[in-house]
Amino acid sequence: MNVYVFLMWIFIVFRTAFILMHTVPVFYEKYEDQVDAFAEKAMIEIKKQYAVFDAKVLSKIPMGPLKGKKKD
Repeated sequence: MNVYVFLMWIFIVFRTAFILMHTVPVFYEKYEDQVDAFAEKAMIEIKKQYAVFDAKVLSKIPMGPLKGKKKD
């Protein structure tokens, strides 16, 4: 990768982070109730999706016996 391309990407990432750090708090203060309601709905949906993922995938992974700590 060309060093100039790398530096350009670094610049874009830091500029985007700087802009977000200064706009997101203002946005949240202005629309706090709507953001909180949306976040609550999103968390409920994420928990539902995780339960399905756990039931279909994670619970099917075999687990060996857990080893306890050795006591001296």
